[in-house]
Order: sequence, then C-alpha cells, then structure tokens
Amino acid sequence: MPTQFQLRGHSLESLRWQLFEKYGAAARIVRAERIQTGGLFGIGATTSFEVVVEVDTDPASHTASGEKRGLRSAAPTRRAAIPRRSLSDLLAEADRADDARPSGSDVVMEIKPDFDVVLRKIAADEAHGPDTDSQGVAPGHGEMAIPRPSTMPGDLIVLVGLRDQPLNTAWSMLGHLQNGAELLTAGDYRSNGLSHVFLDSIEVKKAQAMALGDGKPLLIAFSFGQRGSSNLSMLASLRPKQLWLVVDAAHKPEDTQSWVRRACRYSVPDALAVLGATDTATPESVNALKVPVGWVDGRPATSSEL
Repeated sequence: MPTQFQLRGHSLESLRWQLFEKYGAAARIVRAERIQTGGLFGIGATTSFEVVVEVDTDPASHTASGEKRGLRSAAPTRRAAIPRRSLSDLLAEADRADDARPSGSDVVMEIKPDFDVVLRKIAADEAHGPDTDSQGVAPGHGEMAIPRPSTMPGDLIVLVGLRDQPLNTAWSMLGHLQNGAELLTAGDYRSNGLSHVFLDSIEVKKAQAMALGDGKPLLIAFSFGQRGSSNLSMLASLRPKQLWLVVDAAHKPEDTQSWVRRACRYSVPDALAVLGATDTATPESVNALKVPVGWVDGRPATSSEL
C-alpha cells in the first residue's frame, strides 16, 4: 500500500536525488510546488520547493530498488519502444499541461522520473534479428548495430555533453540528414539564433509537435555543468527516442566515465558521438563505456566500436 509524505528542499534536483538515494524506484514525486518567501514583489525572495512523495511500501519493491542502487541487479534491459504519437496527440498533451496550471500560479508540472539505474548499454538482442530501421545500420556478426540519428518526423533526439560539444555535433548531424531537423539548445551553452529551452518544461513537447508538423525530427543539444539549470538529473523528465552521449576521446577515460555514469542514473543512452578520435593515440578507450559508437568527429561511424 503506497504511503505519501511531504518534503521540502532548495531545488527539485536535490530532492530527486535524496529520494533516489533512500528509496530508489519505490519513490515518485506526484506533485511539486514552488514556494517563494520574503522579498518585495518577488525581488529578493527565497525560492524553495515542496513536493508530495508517494512511496511503495511493498518490501519486494524496496529490495529491488536497493539492488539497483548497489548495481547488483541483473543486466539492464533496453529502453522499451516508445509509441509514435501524432501531431494532435502532442499538441493536446501540451495544451492539457498549460490548462492544468492555474493562472498566475507557481505550481510546477507533475514530475515522475524513471529511476531505473543502468550503467551500460547492452548489445542488441540477437533473438530479435538485426536492427535495420532508421535508428541504425545492421551490424556484422558479433557486433552491435551502428546507431544513426533518427529521421522520423517528431522524434526527439537529445545530445548530452560538455560545453559546446553537443551543439557542434548536432550541427554535423544536420548536414547529413536529408530533410534536416529542428535544433534547440538546453543547459549551460547557448547560441545566437537558436531557441533555448529547459528540459523539464512543456516547451520541449511544443517544439516536438512543431517538428512533427514540419516533417522533421527534433534535436536538442544539452550542455550540462554545475549550475542547477543544467543538472544531469533533468534527463529523467524526458522520454527521447534517442539519447546520444557526446564524449571526447582525448579526455581522461576516468573523467568521461564519471559523468557518463551520472547520466545513466536518469536515462538509458542509445549511442556515442565521439570527438577527438584523431587527437589521441588511444581512441578505443571509449569502448569501455559499452555504448555503441554512431558518430565520430562529425561524420557517421563505420563501426560500433573504435
């Protein structure tokens, strides 16, 4: 029987992480509200967040969650296929979210992040046969499929990485997509001429609906950093068709593995976009991430490993 309680903190990200550390997948935020205290007409006010948490009190559920936090569970499963939605579905969902907000209210959208913890991307299940759709190129014997950016209208493709690297990679992908794509930025890095969004805002779904209407996929270049607006935990609010991790092969492998592990706490990566492959004598170090390579130095990869 689920139980509910209230919790307050200075940011949604810290509350999510606190709940995940204590309860794992057994806890979910069912309501969140922004609270402002002090100040004059909002100036100088202190902002905090109060959430209503629902916890599954089934002991079996807690055991499973603990195994995930300790990374002792069985091999992670591939993200379930996301049903394609029509333009009317996406627009209706965006309208419902807007209508649900009281006028002039600071109520935050309901947040139910997926807390399944994975550190590795498993190879394609051979029982399902080779993957030959728009998501990748059929693999050779014993190899993973080579991922390709989706070309389906309305598909959400998120590229995650440091500084301007996700955006630079997104631009290179645009040059190889026959019908182009819509492009937005999120997180720490902005670019003149491109719209900037928060990953956990309804603006993402609205942009996705517009991309669907234009017959193009939607690319979001998400640059994460230390600021709360670009915390990797924001990936939990998305259900992208593809999640690409943009990694620099010339960086220290342990540094790359550190942020990749953090990203995998909130979403399952589908592919790697590798930069700096020609700037290091050991580009194959990215293979230790166990995520198939789909893009290398601005071009489609010819193999799922370096």
